[in-house]
Amino acid sequence: MDKKFLWGSATAAYQCEGAWKEGGKGMSNWDTFCHSEKNNVNPVTGDVANDHYHRYEEDIRMLAEGNQNAYRFSIAWTRIIPNGVGKVSREGIDFYNRVIDTCRKYNVEPLVTLYHYDLPQPMFEQGGWENRATVDAYEEYVKVCFKEFGDKVNYWATINEPNYETLCCYGFGNYPPNVKNLERRWKAMYHLMLASARAIKAYRNMGFKGMIGLVSDSYPIEILKDNEGYREAKRLADIFFNTSVNDTCIKGYYPDEYVSHLTKLGYDLSYMLEEDKEVFQEGTVDYLGVNAYCRFLVKPCSGGETKMEANNTGDSSKNEEMEIKDWCALDDDPNTEKTPWGTEIYPKSVYDMLMEFKELYPDTPIIVTENGLGEYDKVENGEIHDQYRIDFLQGYVDWIKKAIDNGCDCRGYFVWSTMDVYSWINGYKKRYGLVYIDFDDNCKRIPKDSYHWYKKFINEKGGSYNGKN
Repeated sequence: MDKKFLWGSATAAYQCEGAWKEGGKGMSNWDTFCHSEKNNVNPVTGDVANDHYHRYEEDIRMLAEGNQNAYRFSIAWTRIIPNGVGKVSREGIDFYNRVIDTCRKYNVEPLVTLYHYDLPQPMFEQGGWENRATVDAYEEYVKVCFKEFGDKVNYWATINEPNYETLCCYGFGNYPPNVKNLERRWKAMYHLMLASARAIKAYRNMGFKGMIGLVSDSYPIEILKDNEGYREAKRLADIFFNTSVNDTCIKGYYPDEYVSHLTKLGYDLSYMLEEDKEVFQEGTVDYLGVNAYCRFLVKPCSGGETKMEANNTGDSSKNEEMEIKDWCALDDDPNTEKTPWGTEIYPKSVYDMLMEFKELYPDTPIIVTENGLGEYDKVENGEIHDQYRIDFLQGYVDWIKKAIDNGCDCRGYFVWSTMDVYSWINGYKKRYGLVYIDFDDNCKRIPKDSYHWYKKFINEKGGSYNGKN
């Protein structure tokens, strides 16, 4: 019997919903940050975003008309429990029931992310993910979601990108709390991973039978020189960016080499409690969601202090800088094409990653939960000719097919994003959507050439990605 491949696209609540003070919603850390002086690179907000809160039916209908059979979106914790703990908002529950019911109306499978960066402001003020109490609050929040939506949703994602979120919060310092302190980063990431495991355990204890996983930003790690120093940088980079998350949520324990390296660096790991080990063992994922954008080329550190600077301006003359003391540094291949934000365009990276997962985690299905190209899009005579995005997406789906043909159990692919959204820190000029949003004209929707390409591709070739049970 065929198992149907999920062909879809994705959004996140803060990036698309808007309606920041409607429907009983509470304040999130991103509401607060975007209205503060710290938001000084592209000082815009998600107050309105693309108004998905009021136009979700139009967006889901367009998605379905584009032959997509799945929609990944996130629930805003602040719409369900506005203060993070305490009173549950019926208005918020009703809203997401309408979104899920609309998906079902159009035969679209919802893949629901329970946390995608937006934390209730009261929890943030009490230490955010550095505070174990946030894990407790998150568990109560997800139990409400499972109770209210569990019979309608077959695919759940607990946490989006615990690695990348904390890297931005505590490494680059461009996400709230906007600090540069990797020791605090590891603590926050540990609690995110613990929260995921507790959510999965709760889901199963409540008797639900759907697929529940975690979304990881994962990268094939490569080096341009083959010597001992470069090989060690590659090993450490793989721990830093990949296995610290993927091993933990799939195998149910933190890699020994990860813990030993943090210990070697003198970090306080007292937050890793003995009783958590059983939770990690019982909270392993049914599938791994992978946000696949690029590979990481790494090299040994130069010997200096940690230096991390993100390119959030779209100035192509500025590459992202990342040298992480005692770990690795980013390298650069001048011969590969890059986006204006400095991200390498290298579609084969998804094949390399999927084949690595096939070897490392042979019993864990993979869903590519995000893949997309951020670019400056232009409207020409009412149309958006984004051939560069089509070329990018075509390259990735072709390599995914090769991985499936070579035995990788990949079960879905989601373009980031369904429509243009607020891009974290980058604002609204960096566009990823299959559908163009005219932010100056009442958020008018205009399907791009890439939308029509994706529709045709799914119709003509989508079925060839189906697997066998």
